[in-house]
Amino acid sequence: MRKRVILALMLVFALVAASSCSLIIKDEEVDKQTPIIEVAGRTFTKAEVNEQVEAVMDYEEYMYSMYGISYDRTDASTISMAQDSAIDAMVQQAVLEKKAADLGLDALSEEEQAEVDEAVESTYTIYFDSVKSTDFADTELDGEELDAAVEAKMVEYGYPTREEIEQNETDSKVLEKVRAEAVKDVTVTEEELQEAYNTHVESAMTTYGNSPSSYGTDVQNGATIYYVPAGYRYVKHILIEFTDENSQAISDLESQISQKQTELSTAETSLADLGEDASADDEATAQNRATLSETVETRTAEIADLESQLGDAKEAAYAAIQPTVDEVEEKLAAGEDFDALMEQYGQDPGMQTSPAKENGYPVSADSTNWVTEFRDAAMALENVGDVSEPVRSEYGIHIIKYVSDAVEGEVGLDAVRDALETEVLTQKQDEAYNAAVEAWVEEADAKIYKDRLN
Repeated sequence: MRKRVILALMLVFALVAASSCSLIIKDEEVDKQTPIIEVAGRTFTKAEVNEQVEAVMDYEEYMYSMYGISYDRTDASTISMAQDSAIDAMVQQAVLEKKAADLGLDALSEEEQAEVDEAVESTYTIYFDSVKSTDFADTELDGEELDAAVEAKMVEYGYPTREEIEQNETDSKVLEKVRAEAVKDVTVTEEELQEAYNTHVESAMTTYGNSPSSYGTDVQNGATIYYVPAGYRYVKHILIEFTDENSQAISDLESQISQKQTELSTAETSLADLGEDASADDEATAQNRATLSETVETRTAEIADLESQLGDAKEAAYAAIQPTVDEVEEKLAAGEDFDALMEQYGQDPGMQTSPAKENGYPVSADSTNWVTEFRDAAMALENVGDVSEPVRSEYGIHIIKYVSDAVEGEVGLDAVRDALETEVLTQKQDEAYNAAVEAWVEEADAKIYKDRLN
């Protein structure tokens, strides 16, 4: 009797196990359709949320790798944070789409559609040309056949289709309209401008006080200047560069010297590690010491020879451009305009672009933005309008003109008003829009069943 009971139970377990396996297989598709988010009249399923979670983790893993940091996709907290990020983004997107529809902003005008079409074409072309140049540089394919092959490779690489790009651009355009509607009444008062101005001035005074060269960097980077520190002047220069051939010769010799110096340093360190007591050496150590000593002697001689060659190469490089320098000096002596000669002869691209083209470079005794020879020669000029003798540097030969003094002190509010108003307005608009979105999301009262993802 007992055996029959055991056999019956075994049969039941077998049937249940088989049935369970069958149910799991059948329920996978059903499980994917499990509602996770209900908001703004939409339902997001488990499959949709998980797809976004994977996208979040892909992005985070990529960003971590950029900094050499490992990213564990299996860690529970990592997964949970990715789920939260994906859910928040999906809720916000749904709420904004609903708001766009409610406000009648979800339909694009002809002009807006044209902008979308232009963006789509530009983006797709960038992707297309990138794949074409990388994978089909030496192909014999041509015309439509080549285009088809490139597009097939784009699909293989996972590039977005035109339709996907268009949808993304359309969504972005609609959200731009929603944002514009939300912030249309935001303005900036004179008091707010003055407060922001004072803050910038104080910050600049502190920054430039701690690091005077930062002023020159900010000017060169096109930053809005609120305060000018003491000791700065503006200079322009006509740079006659080394020829490509001479520059390469100098660069090659410098590379060889660097390599030999590394080898010399390594040999000297190894020799020092052996100690100075040669009487205690065994045969192998003695041989090693002799080899290292020979290496030190050889590398020292090689470096001296290369440095001599480098000196000769630099002199040859300077000699090759000296006739041009002489020509410039003769024209300056004859009264020709410095800016015109800089335009004709100058080979520094920085002197051909604003604001340096108009104002010159900001230089002070503390500047670290320029090579020492250039900085020192610029600061040695005594009066505005003075022009230097030819100055040698690693770039070639410079002829420098003292253009003006940078007046120490605050830059007036009116001089920076436009840039400052744009900054403050943008900040206030961002704050207003973020607050509006937060309120819309809260009002939507999203139902989230995160536990169903596990």
